[in-house]
Amino acid sequence: MSNLLIIIAVAVVAVGLFVLGLSITLIRKGHDLESDVGSNREMRRRGIECASAQIRREEAERLGRKFDLPGGCDGACGSCAGEDKCR
Repeated sequence: MSNLLIIIAVAVVAVGLFVLGLSITLIRKGHDLESDVGSNREMRRRGIECASAQIRREEAERLGRKFDLPGGCDGACGSCAGEDKCR
């Protein structure tokens, strides 16, 4: 029984440290982490785009069409992933 309590205590401490680390990051930066490729400002500045936006752009270039994102799609993966409004 004591081994089970030790394992549970270690798990609780590990989760607590993880939450503390995320909280400190949020407090220092003042905003959530930008982990999505399509919405990360630094990645956009460097010309990196999400795979779905890259595929749509390359397909439009292959077909000789102008690449635009109609229907309110901003090119971010999360804004239109799985929807047909950006094709």
